[in-house]
Amino acid sequence: MAKWMSPANAPESTYITVYRNCFSVQSEQNLEFEFSADNRAQLYLDGQLLINGPERGAAEYWYLQRVKTQVPAGDHVLTARVISVRPADVKLREYAYAQMSIRPGFYINEKTSLLNGWEYQLEKIHAFVKPFPDWGTFPRVHLKPDHNSGILSGIGGEWEPVAYFEDERVLHEPDLPLMRHEKIEPDQIAPGLYYFKQYVCVWTDYKFKGKGTVRIRWSETPYLTDEFDSLHLKGKKGNRDGKFFVGTPDVFEVDGETVWQDFWWKAGHYLEISVEGDVSYEANFYLTGYPYKEFKPRSELEKMAFETLQACSFETYMDCPYYEQLQYLGDSRLEALCTYLITDDHRLIRKALRMFSLSQRPDGSLNAQYPSCSIQTIPSFMLVWLLMLQDYHKHHGNDDLVMELRPRAEKLLKFLFSNIKDDLIRVPGWNFFDWCDCWESGVPPGGELNSAMNFMFVLAMQSAADMGFGENLREQAARTAAKIRETFYDEERNLYALDIEKKHFSEHSQVLALLTVGDKSVIPGLRTVELTPCSIYFSYYYLEACLKYELNDLREKRLDRWRALCSEGLTTFPEEFDNPRSDCHAWSSHILGILLKM
Repeated sequence: MAKWMSPANAPESTYITVYRNCFSVQSEQNLEFEFSADNRAQLYLDGQLLINGPERGAAEYWYLQRVKTQVPAGDHVLTARVISVRPADVKLREYAYAQMSIRPGFYINEKTSLLNGWEYQLEKIHAFVKPFPDWGTFPRVHLKPDHNSGILSGIGGEWEPVAYFEDERVLHEPDLPLMRHEKIEPDQIAPGLYYFKQYVCVWTDYKFKGKGTVRIRWSETPYLTDEFDSLHLKGKKGNRDGKFFVGTPDVFEVDGETVWQDFWWKAGHYLEISVEGDVSYEANFYLTGYPYKEFKPRSELEKMAFETLQACSFETYMDCPYYEQLQYLGDSRLEALCTYLITDDHRLIRKALRMFSLSQRPDGSLNAQYPSCSIQTIPSFMLVWLLMLQDYHKHHGNDDLVMELRPRAEKLLKFLFSNIKDDLIRVPGWNFFDWCDCWESGVPPGGELNSAMNFMFVLAMQSAADMGFGENLREQAARTAAKIRETFYDEERNLYALDIEKKHFSEHSQVLALLTVGDKSVIPGLRTVELTPCSIYFSYYYLEACLKYELNDLREKRLDRWRALCSEGLTTFPEEFDNPRSDCHAWSSHILGILLKM
């Protein structure tokens, strides 16, 4: 059982602890250790950043990180800055939804016996402020002039002995390489206004001098007007060249010199730094993200799609880097499909599959997003996990990961089968399927019982059968497909309705009918009937059907919607085609995979 350290009197609310260890060496030698933290840590040697970590994990699967560095002869200070987001109760938590917690603390195991006598100091943060509109990220800060700017170098303030406790969590070796950490410079387009030509996720450090107040906020884009829908987090964006910023800033009250390094990265294109009083500042920016191998796009569409994928890939896949930063199943499968086509590095895919499986509940169902400190049930996303597992199986067969996940897949299958009645599936929860304007909260007409969800179930059962989970799955898929035909097919239109009353029709059911049972009778209707269209997310399945059945006219018409986005001032693809909340959203990157297969 590992020994962890913590402040002797830890606050109940969010706080930052800086641990320090002062040591000396007679001659140059290696400093080698492993560490972990709850929630996150930044380690500094003599005030210089060594590493961020540990790699983001789940409560069921926590990581350690290893460090090996040379230190010259002389006196040194190793510091670890640990943010502890509290409380763990999601009903009270107001930020950092993707960051899980077990018990706050810091763990280090050093092999060279150089580090003894740890001390700590709580970093003076006047207030942690709920972020807006990027509600799911880490909090903003408000600093007063009494902030100790030398704390990361182990200087100043009052240091106290740490308290130790035993922690039962198992610490796992990292699954991923270290994230990128590359110096990057923005363009200054106006006083205090900076623009990054690519959509960035960046760590930033600042130095302020003088007397006054500095407010800093990041944005994907400024808005055309000051009208902003605070419920749906939307405003008028135009060509992303507006003048109005929306967002809660970090606030720094300066009287003399203040040095600050962000404890989490920020995302977007724009950075606004506003100054009241007589304050000068310097800033350094470091690009982060998953270290994909170099990719050479052949077109503007491929370039934008790859930039989207890059910005949404960190220590997990993410739905969007600016808002939730959560690994969602619907997004992750599409990100993984792109990853297969651009690299043979599948470590992020392996981790995603495992993380989602660890969210499994006693009844066998899966969380829609994980790691996460919130619980969310989206039935269609459980089916997506089976599809994602089959995608991996096609590349790797029954390797160690597939064998590890098989029992969890079998448990999920039992859960799904328990929700079948008369060969049709209906699962309680948020039955989100796609962001269609005429669907309430993304749920198709018919609610739990709709043809699109049942076709998705057929597709998932076919995939599970292909992986060897039993021919009974293929038989059930055939029975469900027959029941869908009997219940939802409209003979006059030659189309599948979404609902039993056959009042609502969309592209979703038609393309899934093509992908599952090869029902070509729907093709004329796809061309001539006004159907509820697939949004950016589900257009992946639409375009897959177009590729499979050589529906080149429909494919090009749909691709035109992406081409139109190129003229809107974007460098990444958004969450929705029209009036999107997020300008960079993982599921829109799937166009990269489609283009590479054309």
